Amino acid sequence: MLRIILFASTLGVAVTGCATTENIIAKVHTPDTPLEQVLKLRPELRNEMATVELRQFFNNPESPTAGQVKVTETGLKDDSVKAIQTIYHFKLDGRQWELVNTQKMYQCTRSSDPKKFQQETCP
Repeated sequence: MLRIILFASTLGVAVTGCATTENIIAKVHTPDTPLEQVLKLRPELRNEMATVELRQFFNNPESPTAGQVKVTETGLKDDSVKAIQTIYHFKLDGRQWELVNTQKMYQCTRSSDPKKFQQETCP
């Protein structure tokens, strides 16, 4: 009998956790999330032959008001550029994510610090 009660209470906690997760996803997932907007702006990323890494960040997981999508492209055909990183900054305006700013940086192969990203194009 004790096992049944423990199992039922564990199941109840698990179901409640799922509902909470669904609520968080519903708050973050508005009609066009930042990631979806970036993919609409840059449809070529889906077919890119280079390696593309997409990361989406929010300032708060429960009620975000700002978001960021970082696109890092490596394995480019340009031998002077090791990687290009584009950061898209978003803010939540009502229920719509609005693109506020875009920042593009380069990681140069022939740089004094080849791991560092810089805003100037590579020589």
